Amino acid sequence: MSDTRYVIIGNGVAGISAAQEIRKVDPDGVVSIIADEPDPYYYRASLSEWISEASTDEMIRARTPAFYDDMGFETIPGSVTGVDPEAKGVSLDDERQIRYDKLLIATGASPNRIPIEGLTGDLAYRTWHDARDIKAHISPTSRVLVLGGGVLGLELAGGLVEIGMHDIAIVQLLDFVGPPLLDQPAGEWLQQRIAADGVTLFLGDTVERVEDSVAHLRSGAEWPFDIFVQSVGVRARYPAIPDLEVGRSIRVDAHCATNLPDVYAAGDCTETYKPALDRWMGTRIWLDCARQGKVAGCSMTGVDASLAEFPFFNASIIYNLNYAYIGDPNVEGGEVHLQTSETAYRKFRVDDGVLAGAVLMGDRRGMMAIHKAIGQPVAAYGDAIVQPDFAWNDLTGQDWDYLFY
Repeated sequence: MSDTRYVIIGNGVAGISAAQEIRKVDPDGVVSIIADEPDPYYYRASLSEWISEASTDEMIRARTPAFYDDMGFETIPGSVTGVDPEAKGVSLDDERQIRYDKLLIATGASPNRIPIEGLTGDLAYRTWHDARDIKAHISPTSRVLVLGGGVLGLELAGGLVEIGMHDIAIVQLLDFVGPPLLDQPAGEWLQQRIAADGVTLFLGDTVERVEDSVAHLRSGAEWPFDIFVQSVGVRARYPAIPDLEVGRSIRVDAHCATNLPDVYAAGDCTETYKPALDRWMGTRIWLDCARQGKVAGCSMTGVDASLAEFPFFNASIIYNLNYAYIGDPNVEGGEVHLQTSETAYRKFRVDDGVLAGAVLMGDRRGMMAIHKAIGQPVAAYGDAIVQPDFAWNDLTGQDWDYLFY
């Protein structure tokens, strides 16, 4: 019978994935999950659907309170203020001390906030609490200004459009929306759809000051608002830990171990070294966070597990469209095969005759098989690969249409 105490800071996909792996290997160890959000683990990527009322509270919850009880997980509400790796202790904001044998940091990321002259009462969009806050403030006639035209800002704007709101503006510093997911041609295609819905776009612009609920932009434009939401990226967050190796995030090896004994990390708060690029890269997508959590959980129990290299894959919502980003579609070089319509955008990049990447918006049929086909020769098919009914399953030798994470 194990008396190991596993402490996990964070209740998102990385933390929960780790806890489940620990319980598979060690049914008797103490698993304590420290969470600063009151909700059980939920699908963060579905928040815009919750705002648009396409998802209910029950649908957005990924785990129920009963799940934690059934798994024998101890949940500890609170915020961590520090970790002492020498004493193997975690300090909480209410001065409680939690002892650990193995520690996982899975604290995720926090939204950036830009200081703007005269701006008060602005909201963020990152958590379910943020989404509830936004819904509590809006009415059908509200004028909503979203600062930031990246994936999260577009997701919020799309959710608001879906519930019939008409006075929405997006202020984007770059000349197109959707980076880094979209390159400029894809962003410009999406801009046409956004503008057709009546959303005002201020591109290559930013808010310099606010006076009496009027945003004054660098371009000289003005836009009165009732609600101001900042969606200008995120930054890794993690507690203060002496001697922890960090860059922009916590640095972990292939086993999700940090440089400190018995301290692991997983999810949005981490970065891993990519030899092919000779640089450290942050972790940002759900699938990678889940994979890291599983590897960390195994490593904490002594099971040999390591992160495998897969072609990049992410599938979610951008604005109000389903999308999939696969491989390296936006790298320079190679041949681009493109199919666009009013409702769909399908881009494929072929390099040296093999499939290198794809971006699918609106119509993402075949996405899992396309992911499995990265690196396979496709030059002989020419532009046929952009067709939604292209036989990717035949090319890969397996039916992948059933599979989605």
